Amino acid sequence: MHNSKTSVIEGLPLGVHHSMEHKLLWANRLYELSGPAILQAPAMASLVAAYDDAIARTWSAMWSLGVVSHCTDCAINDGGSCCGKGIEDHFDMPLLLINRLMGVELPVRRWDEHGCWFLGPQGCLIKARHTLCVNYICKRLQSSLSHEAVIALGQATVNETDAGFRLEEAVKKWLMNSL
Repeated sequence: MHNSKTSVIEGLPLGVHHSMEHKLLWANRLYELSGPAILQAPAMASLVAAYDDAIARTWSAMWSLGVVSHCTDCAINDGGSCCGKGIEDHFDMPLLLINRLMGVELPVRRWDEHGCWFLGPQGCLIKARHTLCVNYICKRLQSSLSHEAVIALGQATVNETDAGFRLEEAVKKWLMNSL
């Protein structure tokens, strides 16, 4: 016989093999019911702040190295392929919940039928992205960057993905211990 805690945990859409609608529903529901409690858990606020800082540093590196302008040009002139439909399938519910904890309103529908669920008219609509999104460098972009720029960008993305991993593990642990 299952207790109520076991049944709640069994109902959580953990992993990537759930519909986006189902993952969004749970991320939003958990945020509404437990967001403040999660953020007040020991070390959680500092993990969120560290992740937010690492994300900002990645974006700063991307701007200063010309990655943003290069990717914007590719998206406008060549149709871009990195943010295509299906990329969102790699996202799990805890990562979506982290976006909510970071103040992001999650899109309820796809903006571009051929693009990632999280792609908007100005680019990515979320803050906490999947590792695949953070680390992806297409051949065209790699060939336009110096070796030093690739290394600098790589260091920024490693810091971001490490901070994201630590936060996601803490959120999962909180969910398992608190629900």
